[in-house]
This record gives sequence, C-alpha cells and structure tokens, in this order.
Amino acid sequence: MRRKAVLAVLAGLAVMALPAIARADQASALAAVRGTKGVLDAKIDGRGNLWVMVLKNTSVAWDQYARYMCTLVRPHDALVFVTHVVDITTVGRGKKPSEWTQLATVKCAP
Repeated sequence: MRRKAVLAVLAGLAVMALPAIARADQASALAAVRGTKGVLDAKIDGRGNLWVMVLKNTSVAWDQYARYMCTLVRPHDALVFVTHVVDITTVGRGKKPSEWTQLATVKCAP
C-alpha cells in the first residue's frame, strides 16, 4: 500500500515537471537559432511554428536555410513542426505573422 502511494506521488511530480521541460527545450532551441549567423531574432509560437527573422538577401537559398533551422532545433526536442524564414523589415508595427514577407516555409518532419 505504501509503495503504491509513493509511486503515485512520483508520477504526479513527473507530470508537473513536463511543461517546464518543454519550455526549457524551446529556450535552448531558440538560443541555438539566435546564435546562428544572419539571424536577427526568432520565436516559437504555441502551434509549433518557428519564426526566424533575417535580412532579405537574394544570394541565399532560403529553402535550404529553413531546412538547416529544422535540423538545428531537432536535438532540442522543442516541438517545432514548421520553420518560417521571414524578412525582418516586414515584422513589427502591429503586423500579424500572416502579413510578414515569408522568404521560405519548410515542414520539419523527421
């Protein structure tokens, strides 16, 4: 009887720690993305979208860059499903993500 109670308490503590682990995974993934050359800012929304803000450059293959971001965040288990590379000059001033200029969008399937 006592053993079952101890196991129940341990299981409850493990479940309570899951959201903190998910946030830590996102924080480490964002730190990795923000540390990449050319990235000015990044964020992960609640739907698993990684938004990477860069300065538009015509000599960069943005689809490959977005795929690289997917591989960069994968080891962090941050639950990123889609990576969007956007031009930072179109971000802000109250604009919604749907109004930002997207340079590339890639699904991050394993």
